[in-house]
Amino acid sequence: MGRKNFFSLIEIAVAMAVAAIGVAAIMALLPVAVKSTSDSVGDTLATDVANSVVAQLDRASWEHFDWIQNLKTSKPTKFTDAKAKEYASMKMDSESYRIEPASGLQDGHFAFLFGPPNEPADFAAEVTCWRDTPGNLKFTTVNAKTGKVGTPVQLSSIKYPDGSGKTGQPYVRVFIEITWPMAKPYSKGTGTAAIYPRQSRLFVREYLDPAYYKEEK
Repeated sequence: MGRKNFFSLIEIAVAMAVAAIGVAAIMALLPVAVKSTSDSVGDTLATDVANSVVAQLDRASWEHFDWIQNLKTSKPTKFTDAKAKEYASMKMDSESYRIEPASGLQDGHFAFLFGPPNEPADFAAEVTCWRDTPGNLKFTTVNAKTGKVGTPVQLSSIKYPDGSGKTGQPYVRVFIEITWPMAKPYSKGTGTAAIYPRQSRLFVREYLDPAYYKEEK
């Protein structure tokens, strides 16, 4: 029988070193992949939040256009870390989403929470809504009969076409900023909130007072 050839210790060490380098390279990619997946999920949920907020504003624009007109003309101040932690730690109620505080939609500043009923939120985003200043906006009228486009004018001088002689600001541009995540659970053993670096997306929506939709005669 022929003599068996075994690997030497040097060959085994070299092979292990090559394998270790390959494993280390793969492991180095894992955090990047995890972050990329997390960012993608966050972007998707942030868009869902924006769509929900826009749906609320769309409804309000028909039912309570006055409070959309009364939104602040400057971006509301962000929640403090303590307040963000408080909202992010809340449990859901019987619905899959929750707005805190409940009056926040009208104030243009609130926390929007996603999650299973009666459980802590899986996704918590801070939402700020504000409107553009009237000085930045002009309004263009279109004759309902002829389709002729008028000359853009300042909002304050707009006359409503209902024969009432009412003038005002029928056109509002609203900015909606979604910021996430709000906070993460307390760090073990410290009892203090550790806040994640936040990401934001900005959405723009334009509204016209429903009273202005009445056609000119």
